[in-house]
Amino acid sequence: MIQVAELVAEGLPKKLFPRQANDTERERIHNALQFATKAFGDEKRASGETYLEHGQQVAASLAELGIEDADTIIAALLHDVLQPFTNVSEKEVANRFGHEVTSLIKGINTLDNHSKDAGRKWLENEATGGAGPNQDGLEAIRKALLTIIDGDIRIIVIRMIDCLQDLRRADRMPPAMKREVAFEAMKIYAPLANRLGIWHLKSQLEDNAFSYLEPDQYLAIARHVDKDKASRGMKVERAANRLQKRLKNMGLKTTVTGRPKHIYSIYRKMQRKGLGVKDVSKIYDIEAIRVIIEPQETTTAQDEKGNQQTPGDKRQITRTKKERDDLERDLCYQVLGAVHSLWKPIQGEFDDYIASPKPNGYKSLHTAVINSETGQVLEVQIRTLRMHEEAERGIAAHWAYKEQNAVSSAAQRQIQNLRDLLVNLQEDEEDGENFIEVDKPDERIHVYTPTGQVLDLPAGSTPIDFAYHIHTKLGHRCRGARVNGKPVGIDYQLQSGDKVEIIEGKRGGPSRDWMSPSLGYTGSSRTRSKIRQWFRQQERAKNIEQGREVVQRELKRLGLTDVFTVEDIGRALKFDDLDEFLSKVGFGDIHAVKITGAIALMQQSLRAEDEELLPLFKPPSPKRKGLTVRGVEGLYTRFAGCCNPLPPDPIVGYITRGQGVSIHSRNCPQLQNIRDTERFIEVEWGTEDERYPIPIVVTAYRRGTLIEDLVSTLRGQQINVPKTKLVTSDNLMTVYLIAEVADINQLNWLMTKLGNLHKVIKVERRHWS
Repeated sequence: MIQVAELVAEGLPKKLFPRQANDTERERIHNALQFATKAFGDEKRASGETYLEHGQQVAASLAELGIEDADTIIAALLHDVLQPFTNVSEKEVANRFGHEVTSLIKGINTLDNHSKDAGRKWLENEATGGAGPNQDGLEAIRKALLTIIDGDIRIIVIRMIDCLQDLRRADRMPPAMKREVAFEAMKIYAPLANRLGIWHLKSQLEDNAFSYLEPDQYLAIARHVDKDKASRGMKVERAANRLQKRLKNMGLKTTVTGRPKHIYSIYRKMQRKGLGVKDVSKIYDIEAIRVIIEPQETTTAQDEKGNQQTPGDKRQITRTKKERDDLERDLCYQVLGAVHSLWKPIQGEFDDYIASPKPNGYKSLHTAVINSETGQVLEVQIRTLRMHEEAERGIAAHWAYKEQNAVSSAAQRQIQNLRDLLVNLQEDEEDGENFIEVDKPDERIHVYTPTGQVLDLPAGSTPIDFAYHIHTKLGHRCRGARVNGKPVGIDYQLQSGDKVEIIEGKRGGPSRDWMSPSLGYTGSSRTRSKIRQWFRQQERAKNIEQGREVVQRELKRLGLTDVFTVEDIGRALKFDDLDEFLSKVGFGDIHAVKITGAIALMQQSLRAEDEELLPLFKPPSPKRKGLTVRGVEGLYTRFAGCCNPLPPDPIVGYITRGQGVSIHSRNCPQLQNIRDTERFIEVEWGTEDERYPIPIVVTAYRRGTLIEDLVSTLRGQQINVPKTKLVTSDNLMTVYLIAEVADINQLNWLMTKLGNLHKVIKVERRHWS
């Protein structure tokens, strides 16, 4: 049995006692250590580490993040104490250490169970050729995280450290368990650490996990980085000393040190730049310097005449938050100027995360420079001491003790950032695996308001996203935009450096089409969430009515109003309550893409007499272009003039006397009068590579740029239009066109896009000549 005295001799428990802990708190932690010793005994984890050692290491790691309240340390020590082998109950823990500690332990175990379950399913899918865990497992983690965030964020921090400690000892685990733990770290906890700004944990989680998930890549990069490590270290040290001397002469108090680049971050940067392992030397910040500035907090006192008193007579400087931020920003730019005066900056390798902080609050200046004399390339990071603490410890840098009963506003913003991310997750399965994935640097853009304010948005954002980012009401009333002084469509994808001006309507609200990611009107899930909330505030009856119109419009556009009903679509999407289904369509929770998908699913339940519809939904099997007559080759075919069938309408052939096979639409009225049914023969359209001419009629209020917008929409999808006709009457325009589309999905997309053009009244599929 491991004794407490032995542990004290090793010095481990000393790390568990907060520097500012009072006697009562020290006694509670000591009692918890004794309780853990008795409960865990010599029981070992899969890594070979005892449960007691593991708990101590997790608790001690909290001190590195500045989290030192007694309840959190006790919960970290005892986070495994409810394991079956201990025979310890929740009630016993609550009686000894209080309900707060018990609640933390239960939360850690809940999160642990969900993340491990996701890891196991990921391994199972990997073994069978799948891509990752199923949606249900990740959804369970998401819900658990939301509950924790609404309750106590410390649960996530402890579980992160718990996972990291497992990774540190994973070399003794079975291979499958190593990969399971590595998956948890890489896909769940490292992204969480990034969202909460805890870089100290993020980098360790990523590097350790990467070594087990991609061991060959890890070793190749590590070997290259270790090559000539000593000589590179000497160069970095000389450069750091040179910069330190320059900054000292400028009167700045700084700490300049070499900064090691993490293996996984090198790998990620290589991927973004399309580099192979042999090109590691092209990653500038393998050799890096970090400058940490300590702003002056005191000043030498002066007498009434302005003469300085003795140097020892110091007064504390009192600054507002704005004054402090302005001072720190100016100091960082002063250091940047010094760096660029010593070495030549590399074009395109400067990032200003002070003017535009990352979403998790990260602030710093990054620049890459080259010494023209030696050819040495360096990345230089510049930040103040406060920025550095927040970058390394994230939310923990703002941690408030329990008696203060609050965390700082900066910490609250980080918590809210993570909470919003989880709440606004898309339901699409393809988003599931990376539901808290790290934002890559090239996934953000910086655009300007008309007043010159810089906004940080996700890449792919549109003017609608921009409007909602400024204010929800502006987003609701967004009717257009000017980018760099020129009018653009509301689905225009903004680029870094754009100056955006929103054209605001006096009334009205958003369009339901804005909520569909596939239509490209919005690039941010947060924007779509705000739009959904607007529709949810409308009357339920109105949404049901509008939902019915949406479904019926989709059926009409696909030419399937005589085949399927609104009720059929609802049942295909597993809704027993039709009103609930329609209200969700009206709210925007169910998009046109899902309705189209439901129609495809209904092929499984088509009646025998409807089986001629199957070619419309199934991907065509490879066959010759044109028409295929089932079972017969080389027959002459012609299209019947009575119905003029158009692809991809369901069709049937009729063997005429001396004129080959006449092709009719399945719903052709002439077929009802034919009694000689033996002459009917199955025919099909050609391959999916073929384009089908579809007649479309667009009715709109007259405006000069309508034709230009139509052409732009068609050109974007490379849809050929062999025939068009324009008719104007008073203030109306009617455009008749033949659009050559590949399939029903492309036709549906085209008609939706055309219907959303400015001043378009309706778009319908209609025969014309």
